[in-house]
Amino acid sequence: MKFLVLLLASASLAVAQTNEAPRIKVTGDRVSLRAKPSLDGELLDRAMRGEEMVYFEQTNGWVAVQAPDSLNFWVAGEFIKEGIVQPKKLNVRSGPSRNYNVVAIVERDDALTVRGEFNDWLKIAPPIGSRVWISADYVEVIEPPKPEPVVVPEPEPVPEPVVEEPVVEKPVVEEVVVEPRPEEQPLMLVLDDSKPQGKMDRIPGVLRRANPGLYKLVLIAGEIEEPICLVRGKESQLEQLLNRSLLIEGPIYWAKDVDLPIIQPKTINKNPIIAD
Repeated sequence: MKFLVLLLASASLAVAQTNEAPRIKVTGDRVSLRAKPSLDGELLDRAMRGEEMVYFEQTNGWVAVQAPDSLNFWVAGEFIKEGIVQPKKLNVRSGPSRNYNVVAIVERDDALTVRGEFNDWLKIAPPIGSRVWISADYVEVIEPPKPEPVVVPEPEPVPEPVVEEPVVEKPVVEEVVVEPRPEEQPLMLVLDDSKPQGKMDRIPGVLRRANPGLYKLVLIAGEIEEPICLVRGKESQLEQLLNRSLLIEGPIYWAKDVDLPIIQPKTINKNPIIAD
Protein backbone atom coordinates (compact mmCIF):
# COMPACT_ATOMS: atom_id res chain seq x y z
CA MET A 1 0.00 0.00 0.00
CA LYS A 2 2.78 2.46 0.93
CA PHE A 3 4.44 1.60 -2.37
CA LEU A 4 1.26 2.56 -4.28
CA VAL A 5 1.08 5.87 -2.40
CA LEU A 6 4.69 6.63 -3.38
CA LEU A 7 3.92 5.73 -7.00
CA LEU A 8 0.90 8.00 -7.03
CA ALA A 9 2.98 10.83 -5.57
CA SER A 10 5.57 10.29 -8.31
CA ALA A 11 2.83 10.21 -10.94
CA SER A 12 1.40 13.50 -9.63
CA LEU A 13 4.83 15.12 -9.98
CA ALA A 14 5.10 13.82 -13.54
CA VAL A 15 1.60 15.14 -14.28
CA ALA A 16 2.66 18.60 -13.12
CA GLN A 17 5.49 18.43 -15.65
CA THR A 18 3.49 16.98 -18.58
CA ASN A 19 0.01 18.44 -17.82
CA GLU A 20 -1.53 14.97 -18.31
CA ALA A 21 -4.10 13.49 -15.91
CA PRO A 22 -2.67 10.57 -13.88
CA ARG A 23 -4.12 7.16 -14.71
CA ILE A 24 -4.28 3.73 -13.07
CA LYS A 25 -4.59 0.21 -14.51
CA VAL A 26 -6.65 -2.59 -12.95
CA THR A 27 -4.51 -5.60 -11.95
CA GLY A 28 -7.27 -7.97 -10.78
CA ASP A 29 -10.26 -9.74 -12.36
CA ARG A 30 -13.79 -8.45 -11.74
CA VAL A 31 -12.69 -5.85 -9.21
CA SER A 32 -15.58 -4.04 -7.51
CA LEU A 33 -16.35 -0.40 -8.34
CA ARG A 34 -18.21 1.16 -5.41
CA ALA A 35 -20.08 4.41 -4.76
CA LYS A 36 -17.97 5.24 -1.67
CA PRO A 37 -14.56 4.15 -0.27
CA SER A 38 -15.80 1.24 1.83
CA LEU A 39 -16.84 -2.38 1.50
CA ASP A 40 -20.26 -1.13 2.60
CA GLY A 41 -20.39 1.17 -0.42
CA GLU A 42 -22.94 0.36 -3.09
CA LEU A 43 -21.55 -2.02 -5.75
CA LEU A 44 -21.93 -0.23 -9.11
CA ASP A 45 -19.98 -2.45 -11.53
CA ARG A 46 -16.86 -4.60 -11.83
CA ALA A 47 -13.64 -3.66 -13.61
CA MET A 48 -11.61 -6.19 -15.59
CA ARG A 49 -7.86 -6.72 -15.59
CA GLY A 50 -6.04 -4.24 -17.85
CA GLU A 51 -8.73 -1.52 -17.80
CA GLU A 52 -7.33 2.02 -17.48
CA MET A 53 -9.04 4.85 -15.57
CA VAL A 54 -8.35 8.50 -14.71
CA TYR A 55 -7.08 8.86 -11.11
CA PHE A 56 -8.53 11.51 -8.73
CA GLU A 57 -7.26 10.72 -5.22
CA GLN A 58 -6.64 7.97 -2.63
CA THR A 59 -7.91 7.50 0.93
CA ASN A 60 -7.88 4.64 3.44
CA GLY A 61 -6.86 1.99 0.91
CA TRP A 62 -9.33 3.11 -1.80
CA VAL A 63 -8.67 5.00 -5.04
CA ALA A 64 -11.18 7.45 -6.60
CA VAL A 65 -11.35 7.20 -10.41
CA GLN A 66 -13.46 8.68 -13.22
CA ALA A 67 -16.62 6.57 -13.61
CA PRO A 68 -16.54 4.47 -16.83
CA ASP A 69 -19.02 5.43 -19.54
CA SER A 70 -20.68 2.02 -19.23
CA LEU A 71 -22.26 3.08 -15.92
CA ASN A 72 -25.63 4.82 -15.64
CA PHE A 73 -26.21 7.60 -13.11
CA TRP A 74 -29.34 9.53 -12.15
CA VAL A 75 -30.56 13.11 -11.61
CA ALA A 76 -33.93 14.46 -10.49
CA GLY A 77 -35.88 15.11 -13.71
CA GLU A 78 -37.62 18.22 -12.39
CA PHE A 79 -34.30 20.10 -12.55
CA ILE A 80 -33.48 19.19 -16.19
CA LYS A 81 -34.90 20.86 -19.30
CA GLU A 82 -34.03 19.41 -22.72
CA GLY A 83 -30.90 17.83 -21.23
CA ILE A 84 -29.64 21.09 -19.66
CA VAL A 85 -29.15 21.56 -15.90
CA GLN A 86 -31.36 24.38 -14.55
CA PRO A 87 -30.32 24.94 -10.88
CA LYS A 88 -26.97 26.44 -9.86
CA LYS A 89 -25.70 23.06 -8.62
CA LEU A 90 -27.27 19.60 -8.77
CA ASN A 91 -26.23 16.25 -7.30
CA VAL A 92 -25.72 13.22 -9.56
CA ARG A 93 -26.56 9.97 -7.77
CA SER A 94 -25.87 6.29 -8.29
CA GLY A 95 -29.57 5.42 -8.38
CA PRO A 96 -33.04 6.98 -8.93
CA SER A 97 -33.60 8.17 -5.36
CA ARG A 98 -32.10 10.56 -2.80
CA ASN A 99 -31.20 7.44 -0.80
CA TYR A 100 -28.40 6.68 -3.26
CA ASN A 101 -24.86 8.04 -3.01
CA VAL A 102 -23.72 11.31 -4.64
CA VAL A 103 -21.11 10.52 -7.31
CA ALA A 104 -20.75 13.96 -9.00
CA ILE A 105 -22.00 17.56 -8.97
CA VAL A 106 -23.16 19.32 -12.13
CA GLU A 107 -23.85 23.03 -12.59
CA ARG A 108 -26.34 25.29 -14.34
CA ASP A 109 -26.21 25.07 -18.19
CA ASP A 110 -24.23 21.78 -18.11
CA ALA A 111 -25.42 19.45 -20.90
CA LEU A 112 -26.23 15.88 -19.86
CA THR A 113 -26.61 12.76 -22.03
CA VAL A 114 -30.02 11.32 -21.09
CA ARG A 115 -30.36 7.56 -21.54
CA GLY A 116 -33.80 6.94 -20.06
CA GLU A 117 -36.10 7.74 -17.15
CA PHE A 118 -37.76 6.10 -14.16
CA ASN A 119 -40.58 7.79 -12.25
CA ASP A 120 -39.33 11.39 -11.77
CA TRP A 121 -35.63 10.56 -12.32
CA LEU A 122 -33.53 10.69 -15.50
CA LYS A 123 -30.86 8.08 -16.31
CA ILE A 124 -27.72 9.78 -17.68
CA ALA A 125 -24.18 9.03 -18.85
CA PRO A 126 -21.50 9.75 -16.21
CA PRO A 127 -20.64 13.49 -16.33
CA ILE A 128 -17.07 14.75 -16.20
CA GLY A 129 -15.75 14.39 -12.64
CA SER A 130 -18.03 11.48 -11.68
CA ARG A 131 -16.08 9.41 -9.19
CA VAL A 132 -16.28 5.77 -8.19
CA TRP A 133 -13.98 3.87 -5.83
CA ILE A 134 -11.76 0.83 -6.34
CA SER A 135 -9.52 -1.00 -3.88
CA ALA A 136 -5.89 0.19 -4.05
CA ASP A 137 -4.78 -3.46 -3.74
CA TYR A 138 -5.91 -4.14 -7.32
CA VAL A 139 -4.54 -1.15 -9.26
CA GLU A 140 -1.18 0.15 -10.39
CA VAL A 141 -0.09 3.57 -11.59
CA ILE A 142 0.54 4.26 -15.26
CA GLU A 143 3.34 6.79 -15.41
CA PRO A 144 2.88 9.46 -18.13
CA PRO A 145 5.66 9.82 -20.68
CA LYS A 146 8.49 12.13 -19.72
CA PRO A 147 8.31 15.43 -21.62
CA GLU A 148 10.86 16.19 -24.30
CA PRO A 149 13.30 18.91 -23.24
CA VAL A 150 12.30 22.29 -24.62
CA VAL A 151 14.69 25.14 -25.27
CA VAL A 152 12.99 28.25 -23.97
CA PRO A 153 14.12 31.61 -25.38
CA GLU A 154 14.90 34.48 -23.06
CA PRO A 155 11.70 36.37 -22.22
CA GLU A 156 11.27 39.80 -23.74
CA PRO A 157 11.39 42.73 -21.30
CA VAL A 158 8.06 43.39 -19.66
CA PRO A 159 6.95 47.01 -20.07
CA GLU A 160 6.30 49.01 -16.94
CA PRO A 161 2.62 48.71 -16.01
CA VAL A 162 0.40 51.78 -16.02
CA VAL A 163 -0.49 52.60 -12.42
CA GLU A 164 -4.26 52.66 -11.97
CA GLU A 165 -6.12 54.28 -9.08
CA PRO A 166 -6.48 51.53 -6.44
CA VAL A 167 -9.90 50.09 -5.65
CA VAL A 168 -10.77 50.38 -1.95
CA GLU A 169 -11.59 47.20 0.03
CA LYS A 170 -11.08 44.81 -2.90
CA PRO A 171 -8.59 41.91 -2.40
CA VAL A 172 -7.74 41.92 -6.14
CA VAL A 173 -5.81 45.12 -6.94
CA GLU A 174 -6.24 47.09 -10.15
CA GLU A 175 -2.83 46.11 -11.55
CA VAL A 176 -1.13 42.87 -10.54
CA VAL A 177 2.31 41.90 -11.83
CA VAL A 178 3.51 38.52 -10.55
CA GLU A 179 7.20 37.58 -10.65
CA PRO A 180 7.39 35.43 -13.83
CA ARG A 181 8.96 32.03 -14.17
CA PRO A 182 11.72 32.02 -16.84
CA GLU A 183 9.49 30.34 -19.40
CA GLU A 184 6.33 32.44 -18.90
CA GLN A 185 5.19 36.06 -18.94
CA PRO A 186 3.07 37.22 -15.98
CA LEU A 187 -0.68 37.70 -16.43
CA MET A 188 -1.65 41.33 -15.77
CA LEU A 189 -5.09 41.60 -14.18
CA VAL A 190 -7.22 44.74 -14.38
CA LEU A 191 -10.67 44.59 -12.77
CA ASP A 192 -13.59 44.82 -15.20
CA ASP A 193 -15.91 47.38 -13.57
CA SER A 194 -18.74 46.41 -15.93
CA LYS A 195 -19.14 43.07 -14.13
CA PRO A 196 -20.11 42.29 -10.51
CA GLN A 197 -17.09 41.85 -8.24
CA GLY A 198 -16.65 40.00 -4.93
CA LYS A 199 -19.73 37.75 -5.13
CA MET A 200 -19.32 34.55 -3.07
CA ASP A 201 -19.48 31.24 -4.93
CA ARG A 202 -18.42 27.58 -4.60
CA ILE A 203 -16.63 25.96 -7.55
CA PRO A 204 -15.52 22.27 -7.83
CA GLY A 205 -12.68 20.95 -9.99
CA VAL A 206 -9.11 19.60 -10.16
CA LEU A 207 -6.39 22.15 -9.30
CA ARG A 208 -3.68 22.86 -11.92
CA ARG A 209 -1.03 25.55 -12.38
CA ALA A 210 -1.88 28.46 -14.70
CA ASN A 211 0.12 31.67 -15.22
CA PRO A 212 2.78 32.65 -12.66
CA GLY A 213 1.07 33.38 -9.35
CA LEU A 214 -2.22 31.88 -10.56
CA TYR A 215 -3.81 28.45 -10.56
CA LYS A 216 -6.90 27.08 -12.23
CA LEU A 217 -9.71 24.60 -11.60
CA VAL A 218 -10.42 22.18 -14.46
CA LEU A 219 -12.95 19.47 -15.26
CA ILE A 220 -11.46 16.25 -16.67
CA ALA A 221 -12.94 13.98 -19.35
CA GLY A 222 -10.48 11.30 -20.36
CA GLU A 223 -7.45 13.15 -21.68
CA ILE A 224 -9.36 16.44 -22.12
CA GLU A 225 -9.26 19.17 -19.47
CA GLU A 226 -11.69 22.10 -19.50
CA PRO A 227 -10.68 25.15 -17.37
CA ILE A 228 -13.61 26.61 -15.41
CA CYS A 229 -11.97 29.34 -13.29
CA LEU A 230 -8.66 30.84 -12.18
CA VAL A 231 -7.55 30.63 -8.53
CA ARG A 232 -5.52 33.33 -6.74
CA GLY A 233 -4.32 32.49 -3.23
CA LYS A 234 -1.33 31.52 -1.11
CA GLU A 235 1.16 29.68 -3.34
CA SER A 236 2.56 27.67 -0.39
CA GLN A 237 -0.93 26.28 0.31
CA LEU A 238 -2.11 25.75 -3.27
CA GLU A 239 1.11 23.98 -4.34
CA GLN A 240 0.30 21.21 -1.82
CA LEU A 241 -3.15 20.75 -3.39
CA LEU A 242 -2.09 20.48 -7.05
CA ASN A 243 -3.92 17.78 -9.05
CA ARG A 244 -6.43 17.26 -6.20
CA SER A 245 -10.19 17.30 -6.61
CA LEU A 246 -11.40 20.32 -4.60
CA LEU A 247 -14.42 22.47 -3.81
CA ILE A 248 -13.26 26.07 -3.35
CA GLU A 249 -15.47 28.72 -1.77
CA GLY A 250 -14.67 32.43 -1.94
CA PRO A 251 -15.36 35.76 -3.67
CA ILE A 252 -15.39 35.88 -7.47
CA TYR A 253 -13.71 38.65 -9.49
CA TRP A 254 -13.63 39.42 -13.22
CA ALA A 255 -10.65 40.92 -15.03
CA LYS A 256 -10.50 42.63 -18.40
CA ASP A 257 -9.47 40.44 -21.37
CA VAL A 258 -9.77 37.28 -19.19
CA ASP A 259 -12.62 34.90 -20.10
CA LEU A 260 -12.55 32.94 -16.82
CA PRO A 261 -13.68 34.18 -13.39
CA ILE A 262 -11.04 34.47 -10.66
CA ILE A 263 -11.83 32.97 -7.23
CA GLN A 264 -9.93 33.92 -4.06
CA PRO A 265 -10.22 30.96 -1.65
CA LYS A 266 -11.77 31.41 1.75
CA THR A 267 -12.38 27.70 2.38
CA ILE A 268 -11.11 24.63 0.50
CA ASN A 269 -12.91 21.27 0.73
CA LYS A 270 -10.76 18.32 -0.35
CA ASN A 271 -13.76 15.94 -0.60
CA PRO A 272 -16.54 18.04 -2.17
CA ILE A 273 -20.16 16.81 -1.79
CA ILE A 274 -23.10 19.26 -1.91
CA ALA A 275 -26.55 18.28 -0.65
CA ASP A 276 -29.66 18.60 -2.85
